[in-house]
Amino acid sequence: MKTKMIKMGLPGMAFLIAIALAFVTDSKASEKEALITGYIFQNGHCVQAPKDCNQIGALTCSYLGFQVYQNKISDTSCSVPMTHRP
Repeated sequence: MKTKMIKMGLPGMAFLIAIALAFVTDSKASEKEALITGYIFQNGHCVQAPKDCNQIGALTCSYLGFQVYQNKISDTSCSVPMTHRP
């Protein structure tokens, strides 16, 4: 009787633990949608913009009508236009 209970109960417990752990783990989707602060080219200078873009989708990311860029190469040059999906 005891061995029969172990044979039936052990797989059931493993199944319940697997289900519980599936709900506890974090989703990796949030890492893909991380917001990135960019730079804008304003008055001849590349300045940091208080706008966060997620680099998802095809819509250009803009701040105050200026295109937001991912990299600041120098004080007068920005590169890699960013996109954003709201």
